[in-house]
Amino acid sequence: MKRKVIIATVTAAVLIGGGTATAFGVAGGDDGDHGDRAGTASQTHLRPAEHDDDHADGQDRDDDGRDHDDDGKDDGDRAEDTGAGALSHDRAARAVLKAVPGTVTELELDTERDRLVWEADVLGKDAKWHEVKIDAVKGGVVTNRVDDHKDDDRATVRAAKIDAAGIGDKAAARTGGTVTSVSLEADRDDHDKGRWEAETVDKKGQEHELVLDGTSGKVLHHETEQDDD
Repeated sequence: MKRKVIIATVTAAVLIGGGTATAFGVAGGDDGDHGDRAGTASQTHLRPAEHDDDHADGQDRDDDGRDHDDDGKDDGDRAEDTGAGALSHDRAARAVLKAVPGTVTELELDTERDRLVWEADVLGKDAKWHEVKIDAVKGGVVTNRVDDHKDDDRATVRAAKIDAAGIGDKAAARTGGTVTSVSLEADRDDHDKGRWEAETVDKKGQEHELVLDGTSGKVLHHETEQDDD
């Protein structure tokens, strides 16, 4: 009795990017067999390469879901540091006084819940201290509440002859930069005399800190610091 050998030709098909490769084994048998045994099929699935989309737009995304540039700062923090994309200090001051007529004693650019805001302290014409927050992009009022815990330095406010917008203008002119904060403080030697502290950032990213006389607006102190970026 002759022995027959059947050789099944192996056909392999590989689809690039997630295809399937299939290989069949060789089967053998004789005339006495009632059927040929089929080879065992083994399959290997090739998964396509996975891509990290976080870098597709040139930005990194941290665990908190906020976009960061290569320097590790998210967009909100960068705008807070530089004033980029925000209402100017004088427009912010006008928006604050529209909400609460009075005297702005502090105006600072800050980030709150991923929103860029101007935070302000105001001694209102109602003789109460108010905390006001203005959307630094759209200009709308975010917060307007009476602040019962504010230190009562009314004498300093009365002594100051230049308002927050005016002192910001002087600081910007002196440094050629964008104002990110102004704050009225009592003089160390004479608490009835006010002085303004201001911070700006120029076009080169250099930070400036100034102290200005609350009556004349004269610059009493000016120092610079290169931004870490």
